[in-house]
Amino acid sequence: MTTHDPVCGMTIDPAAARFRATRDGKDHVFCSAGCRDKFQAAPQKYPAPHDHAPHENHHHAAAASDDGEAIYTCPMHPQIRHKGPGHCPICGMALEPLQATGKANPELADMTRRFWIGTALAVPVFALAMAGDVVDLADFVAPRAAQWIEFALSTPVVLWAGWPFFVRGWASLVNRSLNMFTLIALGVGAAYGYSVAALFAPGLFPQAFRMDGAVPVYFEAAAGIIALVLLGQVLELRARARTSDAIRALLKLAP
Repeated sequence: MTTHDPVCGMTIDPAAARFRATRDGKDHVFCSAGCRDKFQAAPQKYPAPHDHAPHENHHHAAAASDDGEAIYTCPMHPQIRHKGPGHCPICGMALEPLQATGKANPELADMTRRFWIGTALAVPVFALAMAGDVVDLADFVAPRAAQWIEFALSTPVVLWAGWPFFVRGWASLVNRSLNMFTLIALGVGAAYGYSVAALFAPGLFPQAFRMDGAVPVYFEAAAGIIALVLLGQVLELRARARTSDAIRALLKLAP
């Protein structure tokens, strides 16, 4: 027996649900603490969920797949059900089809594109930042000029290639379910934000912060973290795609 989150509409298994609330003597389940708190703040705004028997839910999932709205679930939290692709409100992972569709994963294609473009821009940023430990970089480019180059190259890495991680990090705060993406968003955001402030308003920092007349920046750290996390996402999505392909191959062998 499954039911729906009255706030966001996700299909949830009541036996596995962690977040609950009671209204008019009836127990309601939720996908996250954020949905539960919204319900408790104004329960009259949300209709009562409708329960579905397992065979009805299976039929609904199949019908939704035929209409192009396949039911997706989280690999780590199977109680999460959502029409169409999205992200788990608990851990931030990309949702996967409940029933194998045999189609290419758009998330993998998007993350792969972001990884290659982000890495191509992050490598020269990292090389420029580390070159000062090997040679006297001032003989080739002024420290302020080097920082502007790092800013120009790292900005698309952080704000474009890494944008999905900020979206998931914000969702984790809204849903009060802190996860890996919370740390990534905070860490990268702090490094990039501090570096932008140091570049555009160095007068805000005391003289003790300055090295060679400029406040140090950490654009290479922000860009490098985004590139590494993107690599991890691509490897994870590829592994999950191979697992799905193997399961589909086994199902084809069934009599």
